[in-house]
Amino acid sequence: MRVIVNIILKEARELLTLQALTPFVAMMVVFVFIGRAIRGERAKSSRPQSVIVADNDRTVTSQGVLEALQSERTTVIPAEGDIDQLLALAKDAGVTWVVVIPESLEHRVEAFETADIHVYNVVTGFSITQMEKGIRLKALFDRANQRLAQANLARAYPGARPENIQDPLRTSDFVVVRDKVVRGSAEVLSGLVMSQTFMIPIVLLMVLIYSSQMIAASIGQEKENKTLETLLTVPINRTSIVIGKMVGAALVALVVSGIFMIAMVYWTGSLGAEMSTPAGTADTSALAQLGLSLGPQSYLLLAIGLFLAVLCGLSLATLLAIFADDAKSAQMSVTPLMMLVMIPYFLGIFLNIDAASLPLKMLMYAIPFSYPFLMPKAIMFGNYSLVFAGYGYMALFATGCIFVAARLFSTDRVLTAKLRWGKRQPVKSLE
Repeated sequence: MRVIVNIILKEARELLTLQALTPFVAMMVVFVFIGRAIRGERAKSSRPQSVIVADNDRTVTSQGVLEALQSERTTVIPAEGDIDQLLALAKDAGVTWVVVIPESLEHRVEAFETADIHVYNVVTGFSITQMEKGIRLKALFDRANQRLAQANLARAYPGARPENIQDPLRTSDFVVVRDKVVRGSAEVLSGLVMSQTFMIPIVLLMVLIYSSQMIAASIGQEKENKTLETLLTVPINRTSIVIGKMVGAALVALVVSGIFMIAMVYWTGSLGAEMSTPAGTADTSALAQLGLSLGPQSYLLLAIGLFLAVLCGLSLATLLAIFADDAKSAQMSVTPLMMLVMIPYFLGIFLNIDAASLPLKMLMYAIPFSYPFLMPKAIMFGNYSLVFAGYGYMALFATGCIFVAARLFSTDRVLTAKLRWGKRQPVKSLE
């Protein structure tokens, strides 16, 4: 055990250097800077926006439209003139929206005809905040349409409730999960479930990619500097060397991943409520009633799955790095590992594995890194057989890779093994 601890400390000292950490700290600073900038822009966009409105109708109906446009986040600025004058006024006042109400608004509405209101957007650039302002203004027009439609219905059908005529069909949404029935929207609940597991694939990708690159570079560098030969002459069990290198790389990877996680949480938090699904207390309660909330026990099961997946990645990276000549080629040698990580990531985003075809299912189940993507859903739906089967498969996969790597370390092939591309040229005779 003491030997493994010494190898772990040696590996951590070699990998956890200022030169290695500087790019990641710089990346964290970039994420934090972007997060602060986005937070500032969102704070600006949440302030009341001004809208210049030219009311050419001046009727009770047009006044109702103005009242609908006026809200806590919108300030209506009355104005007069032609469109050129209105746009010039908007430019001077720094206003990006100009609304022109036609003279025939009330007449057309009372005749049950549509009226065309001109909305001018003074575009100075394209961004998410600019798009949000447009969506907010259109929502106010939808509210004005709702008011006018109900007023027309009340005039056409006195004594009847306008909302019943306008929306004769209403739906009461229920969600059924494992024979439990609760009131709620499946779309909203799906968003809540995804928000609980949003960071899991990102954490897995981050830890796997970085740790595999580190351990591969470490082995390649030791082969390049001939220090691996010295390490192999020490009377140490070769399996201990493999395990020590893997654990050392894993510890350093966790440190760097923690730095990334802090920055990413701050960055994603800057995106505000728009990144999450709007849900009320009723939807959250429905999630708990269906048993779809992840508790401490669930997160413990997910942590075990992530650990085993990282162990699979490190063992496979160690095995692949043995066939590299130097640190540069060692980093290239883990490309197959990157592909194995990215396949379940993208398939998990776009496909429902339960409804996928048999070849896709077999591919997903054969890749050990798929199980951390599948486990959150399996835990929520009580499919613990998949969880524990994933544990067993990942443990066997990691054990097999460690066994093969230890066997290679126990021979001279660890120093001479290479990946050869193309056919070897025959050696010509000197005779």
